[in-house]
Amino acid sequence: MFTQHIPRTGKPVGKSNHTAGVRFGAALGTMALVSGFTFIAPAAASAEETTGASYAYAEFLSGDVLGTDLGNVAGLGQVVASNNGNQARQVDRDPLTVDALGATVLNQPGGLQLPLLDVVDAGVISQYAEADKNGESFASTGAIQDDGAIGVGNTSSGRAGDLTVDLDSLLSNEFASVLTDLKLELDAVSARADGNMTSASGDYTLADATLSFSSPAISKLTSKVTTALNSVDGQLISLGGDNGALGNSIDGILDPVLGVVGSSADVKVVVDADLQKAVSTLLDGKYGDGAVSFNLETGAVVVDLETLLGGELNNLAPNTELLTDAVVNQILNGITETVADLADDIVERVELSLRDARVEVSAKLNLLTAQKSTQKTVCRDIQVPIIGDILNGEVLGGGSSNGGLVGGLLGGLTGGLTDGVTQGVTQGIIGYTTDTVCEVVGSVLPDLRSTVDVSIIGNVDDLIDGTAISAKANISLLGGTVTTGLNVNTLIGSLGKSLDSSLFSNGGVVTSLVKSLNTGLVNPAVTGLLGDSSVATVLHDLVSIKVNVQEQLTSTGTVKGDMFSETAVRVAVGSGDVATLNVARAVVGPNVQTVVDPNCTENCGTGGTGGDPDGDPDPCVGVCLVGGSDFLDLPTYALGGQLAYTGAGVATLIALIVALLAAGAYFARQGYLRTHPKSEL
Repeated sequence: MFTQHIPRTGKPVGKSNHTAGVRFGAALGTMALVSGFTFIAPAAASAEETTGASYAYAEFLSGDVLGTDLGNVAGLGQVVASNNGNQARQVDRDPLTVDALGATVLNQPGGLQLPLLDVVDAGVISQYAEADKNGESFASTGAIQDDGAIGVGNTSSGRAGDLTVDLDSLLSNEFASVLTDLKLELDAVSARADGNMTSASGDYTLADATLSFSSPAISKLTSKVTTALNSVDGQLISLGGDNGALGNSIDGILDPVLGVVGSSADVKVVVDADLQKAVSTLLDGKYGDGAVSFNLETGAVVVDLETLLGGELNNLAPNTELLTDAVVNQILNGITETVADLADDIVERVELSLRDARVEVSAKLNLLTAQKSTQKTVCRDIQVPIIGDILNGEVLGGGSSNGGLVGGLLGGLTGGLTDGVTQGVTQGIIGYTTDTVCEVVGSVLPDLRSTVDVSIIGNVDDLIDGTAISAKANISLLGGTVTTGLNVNTLIGSLGKSLDSSLFSNGGVVTSLVKSLNTGLVNPAVTGLLGDSSVATVLHDLVSIKVNVQEQLTSTGTVKGDMFSETAVRVAVGSGDVATLNVARAVVGPNVQTVVDPNCTENCGTGGTGGDPDGDPDPCVGVCLVGGSDFLDLPTYALGGQLAYTGAGVATLIALIVALLAAGAYFARQGYLRTHPKSEL
């Protein structure tokens, strides 16, 4: 056997020159080999440093309340699971002890102390964190099951995830006159976050959210309305009195007639209207449309935020503020408009009651008038005795009475008493004569009686129209000697005009009621709910309730890296200066490059910014985001700092390297064969 010697140097056997393609292929192969190992080395090093590292934690209550960090409250600790990539799956669950709330005291300004339990009242809740060596992490808290799966309401393990936050205890006394008992109740609240080697997503549930408060400005409805109606009753009494407008409407007709006797009738006008009964059915105190209900007796207001926002609290955009200006205005304007409408309804009921009210008019007078006395001369004849001198039966001047009239009378009377007495003179009646006597005599006339008996009965509207159920006007002056000529219809017409003017015209009783209700009912509600330092001030400026809060974290505790946080509800008081309470918070990482929406399953490759290739609308527009796109107008989630992976896909990079290596090997082999041909035997 002979072997052809192939020298190590010199020209090759066969073709005397290499082709350009072979030379380029050999060079490319060399470059591919070098480049391949150049790319592989850093990637391998990166994988070794971060292979499968994962981290997760969850906490149902966190934040700061009156300077107390809830993370430092014993029993409110978080669940934490961390995996360095070489460990079995790490799981932590349920360290939460709600009883710890009662043991924590918050320091308030002015040296006051407040138990944390007075601020937050939590139901049965659960927390779960899981970190696996493949880089996947998962955290959840709230209304969840034992495996961390989110439930709604009472889950199979009894985790309710309910919470009541007493915001009233966090407000200053400045608002005590307009707002008390401000509370937020959250039912079946929970949050979860999922992460893998490059991306993360978050979700939350919230079965119900109820905001409640009391406002003295809209309380004591019955008392306020009763005060206004009592004022009306007082006005009706005053109008019907002898000097009132209704009484004067009768007196104004009677007085000119009664001027002849110099007196006035006693007039009474009674308007019988049960105004309290007329409005009683309006004053049940409970009002509202389901979304906002309130009691105008107690001043309590209950806002069902789920109903108010269209029946859905889940799947809201990240960082959705529930108490927007529009929502607050809708709540408070709805209450004030209801109060104003109620006042209008009360006025309408009162007016109807007044128009149908029974009116009774009475005018009485019973007067005796003395007549002037008269005088006349009365004459009569009288007998006048004649007196003369008499003596022992003899008439002075001579002669004898012979026992005549005088002698015989005196003799018989004296019985001779004068016997033995010296003769004297005696006078006596010696006869009679007739005389006429006249005198002035006063005559007394009998008193003349004057009477008035007026009676009118009817309802207000009929009297205004000039008719009555019954009417009479009986008047007799000076015993009937004076003719009155009074027509009862004149009295009815005068009364009707006075009723219309006094009750229903501008400045009348109804207008007065409107002013009274505005002063005592409507204006306090408007001022207390919408004025300066009002309920609106608190809800607009001091209280914030955000749902689906999604954030980037660059570190948490001692763990460094890019993490994603999902918080179901965040409550802040005083722009967060007084309190910031995170309810149901889950965090995953630390390798987050991209945040995606777990609910988006179609056309997500567009990053939520366009349609599918056919031009149809993308159902995930503005929702499903990849590769650091803006997350619903939130700050970009293309996280800064050292990330575990570059923006280029690792699989793509490896495929490129393999292709280069294959091409390089092929061209290198072809070059070798051309420079080292086989020997033929």
